[in-house]
Amino acid sequence: MVKYSDFKPKKINIIDPADDPNAGLDKEFKQDTMFNQLGKVLDSRGNPNPITHVTTDDGEKHPITAQQARALRALATAENVKPATKLQFTKDIQTGVGIKKFLSQPDTKNYVSTFVDMYMQGQTVYTPTTKY
Repeated sequence: MVKYSDFKPKKINIIDPADDPNAGLDKEFKQDTMFNQLGKVLDSRGNPNPITHVTTDDGEKHPITAQQARALRALATAENVKPATKLQFTKDIQTGVGIKKFLSQPDTKNYVSTFVDMYMQGQTVYTPTTKY
């Protein structure tokens, strides 16, 4: 005999990769991904106790401003950068040595030149000529 339960849809626990914030990122990270931590810094602006540091996989806490977090996230999502380069950048800033190379810069405007020096040697770099 056919039962009603034979026609009930079965619950499937599959996460759509488009909904996974860590899709394509290294599953071996010990801490929350740096991209997510930077987002938390940005989201906490204006809170009574904003987040003012990030923690790398080697356990180091690094003080960071919202401006620095915004600049690093912009590099991680830049349109004219190859996915493999973005992934390497993401892995590098997950470590204390990698993130210090950026946070030690006196101004976030220097982040782009540091990024180009580290990851885009020998590649054509698009620089817009129009000033807004």
